[in-house]
Amino acid sequence: MRATRAWLACLLLLPTLACQADAEQSEGGVTPLPLPSRSAPPAGMDESLRDAALALVEDREQALVDGDRKAFLATVDPESKEFAKTQARWWDNVAQLPATDFSLELGDEGVMTRVHGDGDLQLPVDFTMRLDGYDAHAVTQPLIYTFVGDGDEVHLANDRNLQSDSLTGWLPAPWDVTAITVRESDGVLGVFDDQTRDAAASVMADVVRARDAIGPFLPEWSDRVVAYDISDLQAMDRMSRMEVENTAGVAFAVMARPGGRKVAAHRFTVNPAHTDAGLQRDILFRHELVHVALAELDDSSPTWLREGVAEYVARAAEFTEEQRRAIAAANLEGRDPAKLVSRTRYFYTRSPADNYEMAALATDYLASTRGRDTIWRVMRLLRDDKSLVNMADVTVALEAELGMSTRELYTLAMAWARSA
Repeated sequence: MRATRAWLACLLLLPTLACQADAEQSEGGVTPLPLPSRSAPPAGMDESLRDAALALVEDREQALVDGDRKAFLATVDPESKEFAKTQARWWDNVAQLPATDFSLELGDEGVMTRVHGDGDLQLPVDFTMRLDGYDAHAVTQPLIYTFVGDGDEVHLANDRNLQSDSLTGWLPAPWDVTAITVRESDGVLGVFDDQTRDAAASVMADVVRARDAIGPFLPEWSDRVVAYDISDLQAMDRMSRMEVENTAGVAFAVMARPGGRKVAAHRFTVNPAHTDAGLQRDILFRHELVHVALAELDDSSPTWLREGVAEYVARAAEFTEEQRRAIAAANLEGRDPAKLVSRTRYFYTRSPADNYEMAALATDYLASTRGRDTIWRVMRLLRDDKSLVNMADVTVALEAELGMSTRELYTLAMAWARSA
């Protein structure tokens, strides 16, 4: 009965007191519970830091423009040690580049509804820079800045966000992911890392030589290029349609802004595992440089023609027509041309070596029997015809221009090779 009365007493007191067996006692009796405090802003949403955060963004931009490493790193949260380390590395990397046109601007805040908050305040910030002499336009990269601090002092704790990177399709440049060494020679800018920099001198010499070798075979271009030779292959893996270990190199467009249509530059990157000195490296460099040189000219061409012209020029700079025909005939011995390069989407995944070989031969056949200008004329036609909305339309237009089906072209090219 005594326990029951105590339980009833507790029940009656619930609206105003906490009934606990070990409740602390004060001189006046039971200690009252503290009043609930005002809830803090959700993570990344403390708008009271906004003015200080925007001022910090301006300080970082000014430090970039002034080349002031100390001022730039002073904006970084000292407690975010890993971020501070990568920021110092990034600064030292970019300082080696012919980088200019720096700016940091508040980005589209609508994106914040699609990313997860962190720190005390998060804001979208657009970072812009241009490689002077190599980029036709400045390149803007959307970032998410994470700030920590209070009204008196704010620092930057991070500038990346996985969700934002996924939305924008961010591809890391070498200076974003590792310590780099930069070399420049005769219009070629080479970017190397700790594993590849010992070979930088010979690689640079070979890229320059490859660039000069393809010149007589191509329409006029700037002759200037940025090349990456680094061991971190995450960007290459995302760009290549083949397994990255089987990918020797990739040429790619750098857009002025993710999702935009303006191209700032064309560059290429190579897989160090495939760049041993010798003929293989020479052909690889020439092949990728053809893609860079043609830029948007081949954007609307079928895959076999894009890859075929790059491989044809890479070989034509080294071998005579008779030698190229003999090489193709040997490499395609026993192959049925009707089964090669049959579908664009399978070019890189089903017998890619044979597909490259057949594409090179078909392009070589056209260039050798009709003149190289035929190739550029066809590419321009496909690029400029806005009525071509899919690859089926492209194939019809190409075959009409050539006066034969693609299959007939392959058959004629194979016979031409075997008659060498």
